[in-house]
Amino acid sequence: MLDTLQKTFKFSETFLKVEYLENLDTFQIGGPTIVLNAGNHELSIQGHPLRPWNSSIYSAIVIANIQKIVGITLEPDLLFIKSFPYEKTLREKWTHVHELFPLAHLKQTKLWRSAQERIGQIEFNLWYAPAGTHCGIHNQHDFQELHPQIFGRGRMQKFHENDYNSLYQEVFMSPGYTHEPFYDHEGRYPWHQYYADTDCIWLATEFHRMSVAPVGNDSER
Repeated sequence: MLDTLQKTFKFSETFLKVEYLENLDTFQIGGPTIVLNAGNHELSIQGHPLRPWNSSIYSAIVIANIQKIVGITLEPDLLFIKSFPYEKTLREKWTHVHELFPLAHLKQTKLWRSAQERIGQIEFNLWYAPAGTHCGIHNQHDFQELHPQIFGRGRMQKFHENDYNSLYQEVFMSPGYTHEPFYDHEGRYPWHQYYADTDCIWLATEFHRMSVAPVGNDSER
């Protein structure tokens, strides 16, 4: 029998719970919950498949035969408003991006990251940016990553070069949606950034070994 694991991540709050579940027979969902399939196989939910590293919002169901999932539960009203009421709490507890990456252009960027949790070769953390934030164009990572959107609406953007005027693709992000990989089969990234149209929170899933990172049809080649 496989070992089961049910863990609430340490960066959870009373208004935002992030939970990791592995090898469970069943898991009951009450109110609206973002479910990210973190396994290697399709997950059947109400007879419909949820592909690996895709996500959606579910309510009032029981999920069976779980390999690996991440469940994200917000206060119900937070799914339907644009201004995040707990910004002060996150800014006091989380780390400003310039402390993580001491680059001059990030000093005035309004962007904060939570503590991190690691499961095997995958690291999880949350990010918060208020409305109108350009999170910074870049094309280098020590890992590959995907972002499920949790609160608000934003955009993952691609650029021909390190210049906002060279924008060539936008992927709109709303609660419950996870974008396709931006990296190619060798883990290389185009110039890209996250832009927050409203106050936004998203989950970063960081793959610290390319062999565990998913590669989708829409990634750069």
